[in-house]
Amino acid sequence: MKTVFQVRWLSGIAVLFSAVGAALMFIIGAVTTVDAISVYFGGKDDVRAFSSDAALDATVDLVSSLDQFLLGLVLLIFAYGIYALFIVADKTKWETQSSVVNAPDWLKVDSVTDLKVKLLEVVAVLLAVLFLKGILKSVDNITWPDLVVPIAVVLFAATVWLIRNAEH
Repeated sequence: MKTVFQVRWLSGIAVLFSAVGAALMFIIGAVTTVDAISVYFGGKDDVRAFSSDAALDATVDLVSSLDQFLLGLVLLIFAYGIYALFIVADKTKWETQSSVVNAPDWLKVDSVTDLKVKLLEVVAVLLAVLFLKGILKSVDNITWPDLVVPIAVVLFAATVWLIRNAEH
């Protein structure tokens, strides 16, 4: 039986690569933010610096960087949750250490369902940011497919609500 429980260490692969992916998304987000700054202050292609077109392009880049940072946070939450659920052997010691470093309550993961709900919440926010980015890019011609994303956000929110109410 002890051998079966040693298999939990395989989940370390998910933790490691989720953390690496999170670091990569933070770097990509930082580069996109720097690009937004250079677009606004330095111009790009046919766009003059300090113009309203430069401001719009910089805003789209900043919303993209927000999306990238959020995805990095999703990967970190996933890595933390998988680590806490599958790798930590002494839950009492883990909770004590989490309280010492003042880990926020939203980072506490008690079950796989709890991890799923947290991920669904962040995916809903990611979809909202994606919608905002799409609207900024096509201010003048919003089409029916552009409205699918907010509908998905509402469905994600309803799903989270149903899962939370099913637990209680």
